[in-house]
Amino acid sequence: MYSRHKLPTNRLVVLHQLLLLPLSVYFKHSNSRQFHIRTQTSKRVGPHNSDVISVLVGCLLGDAYSTKSKSPVPGTSFRFKQSGRHKDYLFSLYDFFYNRGYCTNSGPRQYKTILINSSNVKKTHYGYEFDLFTFSSLNWLFDLFYVNGIKTISPEISQYLTPMSLAYLIMDDGGWVSGSKSVRIATNNFTLQEVQLLRDIFKTNFDLDCTIQLLSKCKANSPKDKYSLYIKVASLPRLRELVLPYMVPSMKYKLGL
Repeated sequence: MYSRHKLPTNRLVVLHQLLLLPLSVYFKHSNSRQFHIRTQTSKRVGPHNSDVISVLVGCLLGDAYSTKSKSPVPGTSFRFKQSGRHKDYLFSLYDFFYNRGYCTNSGPRQYKTILINSSNVKKTHYGYEFDLFTFSSLNWLFDLFYVNGIKTISPEISQYLTPMSLAYLIMDDGGWVSGSKSVRIATNNFTLQEVQLLRDIFKTNFDLDCTIQLLSKCKANSPKDKYSLYIKVASLPRLRELVLPYMVPSMKYKLGL
């Protein structure tokens, strides 16, 4: 078990045992589950379809984030947020979870962010976001990704990272670099060691060759250097083969298409 996770002893054992099991043991592969809004957190116990876990893992490696309540019953929820430019993707993601009973029928809500640039000029940005229901049966996923409230990458993630996960990671936080004809994944919130681990997982799981590039050195008010992961041009045909079946049409430009 990943030693950085601070869990009560009994839950540590359960999570450790869970992470040693193949996906087929714990997750369903058919028959969508429905979780009603009035269902208590403790009653939302799964099992969860493997595609749901794949999407959650991919998005958590990207821009999505998760929180875990402490009482009366610990439960984990997830929030998905994208700029207005990526509205089609965000609404497609909402439909994915809504059709499986993981969120309400109210649809994504619009949010507004006001940013001030270096010239002290304000600019308003709009986007969309939505939340999933809170699940006690997904606490293990929160514990897998978060240590002391900080999102991390641990070795155990490798067994949950599927081609579908990779597609959603690219749609969520990837980009096409026209100059080098490569795909960049914004891993700037992770440490160098974590980005190196993700690079190795990409090679082991998908036979994708990647490089790591330093974006910026840490400043006095920044805790760490920032790095991005680049999938090499030689691996582009393999990457497209893996993820195209899951890509939203409006996001295929991130693969140079």
